[in-house]
Amino acid sequence: MYVCIYVHTSLINFLSTFMNSLFHARSFRTLSVNLLTMIARGRVYYAFYLVLILILLSVLSLYFAVNLCGSKAKAPTKIIYKAAVDLLYDDIRILCMIPYNYNNPSTVQYVKRTWGKHCNVLLFVSGNIDNELEPYVPEINGTDNWTLVHRGLIHAFKVYKDEVDWFLKVEDSSFVVIENLRHIINSKKLLPTAPIYFGHELENTYTHKPFVFSKSGYVISHEALRRYVDLDRDPKTSHCQHLDGFTEELELSRCLRRAGVTTIDSLDDDGNETFMPVHMNHHFLEGYDYINWLKDLAYHKVDTVSKSPFVEARLSFSCWIST
Repeated sequence: MYVCIYVHTSLINFLSTFMNSLFHARSFRTLSVNLLTMIARGRVYYAFYLVLILILLSVLSLYFAVNLCGSKAKAPTKIIYKAAVDLLYDDIRILCMIPYNYNNPSTVQYVKRTWGKHCNVLLFVSGNIDNELEPYVPEINGTDNWTLVHRGLIHAFKVYKDEVDWFLKVEDSSFVVIENLRHIINSKKLLPTAPIYFGHELENTYTHKPFVFSKSGYVISHEALRRYVDLDRDPKTSHCQHLDGFTEELELSRCLRRAGVTTIDSLDDDGNETFMPVHMNHHFLEGYDYINWLKDLAYHKVDTVSKSPFVEARLSFSCWIST
């Protein structure tokens, strides 16, 4: 008991002397001299009290510094449920498949960081593993585009057939507004149970029938891809020869047509294209006169050269960006 009283009294005396020196000191040097004099005239426990106070002040300073800096650096992330932004998110479920060359993954990384987040399922297909993209690898070191697309579509259906209704294949250099795609599907009352697929339609110069241009991307319904996968399982079929080097557009069109899948247009209510088949620098040019191959092969012809089928499209959701 006496020890406690002695320590308590000595602590009060030390604090009183310390505060008096602190308030009357005109500089840090003066304060230091006063404290040393106080310790020299006092006893050993004065030095102990001084060290204890310094440690306490250091701990408090560190505590406030960490909490203040940490609160700024680690501000809570505001999470918004996707269905609150896109009312059709849960009703029209879309898988986005992006094949890419594993030797150049820089472009496709931005897909995952930007518009790819709006897909219900985001699937990358490549010839090698990647820690960020986590692609499906059908063939080690494979770079043939048609092989990646064909085997990627089969994998997408087998693994995700119960999770999505539509399958979007698009280039890694494209930008897609998924909300507008869902709006088009909803406004046209398209059903995933119908054997259909759509994109930017070009004309086959031999059969004069439409086929979908692959560079601007295309959408395959659940039923259409089911038929595609079933036809691929048939070893006797000669209509789906998935060999390296085949042209994606024509081979896919031929195989889907054999499976009873039809192409439908993807025009908006004003007759404008919604899949952009040309580089960004062409989007604001007037008419087809600047793009000869597109002017000749476009399935939906534009009568006047003064009208651009792209720049006026208010609901466009896919564009091909040159890299």
